[in-house]
Amino acid sequence: MKKYLFVLAGMMASLQMLGQGFRTPGDGSTWTLTRLSETEGSGVSVANDGFVFTMTTDVTIAPEDVFTLEPQKEVRMADGVRLEILGPCSLDAGDFTTSFYPLDNEAQPYGLWVEGTDRVTVRNVSFDGVGLSGHVAGGMDIVDCLFMNHNAKSASYALSMAPHLSSYRVENCSFFDCGRSAIGSGANICIDLTVRGCTFIGNGTSNRNYPQLNLTVGQNVEISHNRIIGNREHTMVGGIVVANMMGFNGDFHTLISDNVIEDNRFGVAVYTNQTASVVNNVIRNNNTEVNPMNGGSGINVYDPYGMQQTRIEGNYIEGNLWGITVVGAKEVNVGKTDADAPDYNPGQNTFLNNGFGGAVYDLYNNSANTVYAQGNYWKTAVTQDAQGIEDVIFHKVDNASLGEVIFTPWITDDQTFVESVDVAAPAEDGAVYGINGVRRSEWQKGINLVHRNGKVIKVIR
Repeated sequence: MKKYLFVLAGMMASLQMLGQGFRTPGDGSTWTLTRLSETEGSGVSVANDGFVFTMTTDVTIAPEDVFTLEPQKEVRMADGVRLEILGPCSLDAGDFTTSFYPLDNEAQPYGLWVEGTDRVTVRNVSFDGVGLSGHVAGGMDIVDCLFMNHNAKSASYALSMAPHLSSYRVENCSFFDCGRSAIGSGANICIDLTVRGCTFIGNGTSNRNYPQLNLTVGQNVEISHNRIIGNREHTMVGGIVVANMMGFNGDFHTLISDNVIEDNRFGVAVYTNQTASVVNNVIRNNNTEVNPMNGGSGINVYDPYGMQQTRIEGNYIEGNLWGITVVGAKEVNVGKTDADAPDYNPGQNTFLNNGFGGAVYDLYNNSANTVYAQGNYWKTAVTQDAQGIEDVIFHKVDNASLGEVIFTPWITDDQTFVESVDVAAPAEDGAVYGINGVRRSEWQKGINLVHRNGKVIKVIR
């Protein structure tokens, strides 16, 4: 009887280990994909002269051990499989990309879970059909990486960020066709974040209410010099949200600058308590929302609690269902041209053809606040005078319960002009493909030349 009980206990232990996958011993050893493939029971095998690895079960790198990512490898992950790294690691593939993707067209792997205390660098890594979940107290630097076709199994975001009060930097990365948001964190997690020089195209393929960037406020959040382009078939997917929906108290700063934001459900939304600056962006044709009452703003300021301060300057705002919409907030400054004012803002926003159903709404003040919007070019206005500008603004004049928009003085010429220039598709050997074999070049939209006062001030590819 004891023998049978012993055998049964052994079988149960084996099944438990099988269910948990493989875990390194936690003895301070260093692990690589190659070493895992050489270790019995790891579920990792290798082929093609050491370049292609297959993972058929979860692998956990113990907190006491070290993981080093080798360059120029391919990792094929079976359905549901996760590589969990709980301690120090290097995920820098150097000059030769290492790629993670599903084992086959039916597999939906989890991807990578990275945890620990020391800051982690992820560089030149491709995540195709898998996700990256960061839970690193010291934060992460994600540089020169590709995220595409995320299956939303690891999180609602291809790049998921945690824990609360950590710091992340995302630079020169590309995000294509991810199932929900490209980047995000939980509503209860404040992250200091820089997203700079990245490309976001067609994310939100599930067509649910997840913007391409779905962010919570942090002490400092900067989103600059990016291209955020929607797929017009995804009518539920917005561009950028930076929100404080949990009512965090603190000094939160948000800078959204020098981005091109096009063809989304809405462009930029900043919600509740924060100090936000939306500066020098091109915000065009964010009008895929089928019901204008549910969205379609180029810039939406929402704060019924009256705690947000928002500065809007130098933006080119064209072809959205609404140009700027204001719902609440402590102060919204779209231009205050008194040079002696402590909140001086030259304005220099250009508004053109924001509206729907034959009506124009370049600025809609749906609040009781007075909104200063001086020094702007109301290009939609049929006549460049007070009455012409009144016709493209909705405020106290149109509804006595609303606050006033003070738009005098205005300017009468473009401060920013955007020109699209066609470029040739990339060479065949430089093309990027998804696991479904679809070539990415159909997203090629040319080069945006952004001019100010007759000079090219930036080139955004």
